[in-house]
Amino acid sequence: MLADAIISHVRWETFYVPATLATGTIPVRHGIVGSGGPVALLAASQHGDEGPWGTRAIRKLLESTPLSELTGTLRLLPVANPMAMEENSRTSHIDGEDVNMSFPGDPDGKHTDRLAYAIAKNVLDNPIDIVIDIHGGGSWCQNCFVYRYAGGETLAAAIGGPFVRTGHERGDTSLCGYAMARGAQAVWIEMGGAGAREEEWAQRIATGMRRALGKLGVMTPANLPEPEPARESGASHSIRTSMPGLYLPVLREDGVGAVIPKGTEIGHLLDPVTNDVIETYTAPFDQTVCLLLRPTLAVMEGGEMVAVLSTLV
Repeated sequence: MLADAIISHVRWETFYVPATLATGTIPVRHGIVGSGGPVALLAASQHGDEGPWGTRAIRKLLESTPLSELTGTLRLLPVANPMAMEENSRTSHIDGEDVNMSFPGDPDGKHTDRLAYAIAKNVLDNPIDIVIDIHGGGSWCQNCFVYRYAGGETLAAAIGGPFVRTGHERGDTSLCGYAMARGAQAVWIEMGGAGAREEEWAQRIATGMRRALGKLGVMTPANLPEPEPARESGASHSIRTSMPGLYLPVLREDGVGAVIPKGTEIGHLLDPVTNDVIETYTAPFDQTVCLLLRPTLAVMEGGEMVAVLSTLV
């Protein structure tokens, strides 16, 4: 770790969210470092099966940047949904609700409503100018794009994703939407996930955050090369299994971020007993953008996702 790195100066606070009879409450840790403005929030693991990879990217940034380069304030929420992360699940088993569709929350609602309310009250309702919300493929897939929002074009471009897409229209029910409704600019990152390249993706996100925070005045300007301009992708097209079976990928990790011709094989669904091919999935567009791929052999139910594809705009 770098001498006098930012991570050594973070002040951690804890707030508690009511959970179950057995657990009582769940602690959520929130870090603060620096003073003055601008103020940026780095958040990760709203979805628990995406948890470790965004948290890892935040750590890489904080341990490689000296405190002297921090000119504003950082707020940190590396594990926004602890119960879901513990379970390696998108949502908590307590109610199965998506916290990233639950803002502004409800102090008297279900667990996830209370979690969203606690994050809003303890973190987002403080003055925040910039939000970097890190998602990713997680434990079952890898992906490679950034959601860009109006007013956050410089922020999105600085992250350096292979592809960029227009941000979700969720009003203020997402963490980004809630912050933007209060005047912040935001970017939603969907990059990386489990696999042989997971550290590479985490470092790429960390580098992109450092570049972005330097451009927006939270840190000194970064001595980093400008990224290749992200390519614009259109509406997403999900490929899902029509029945249970074993998914055998043809395109694996190296296919994430590729543009492939129509008809390229993406993977096969196999009979679990004989391993005969039941279905074959191919690229549907002349220039098919591989936004998300499931890169490993997996047991599948009917209707499960194996890839998210798009077209170049």
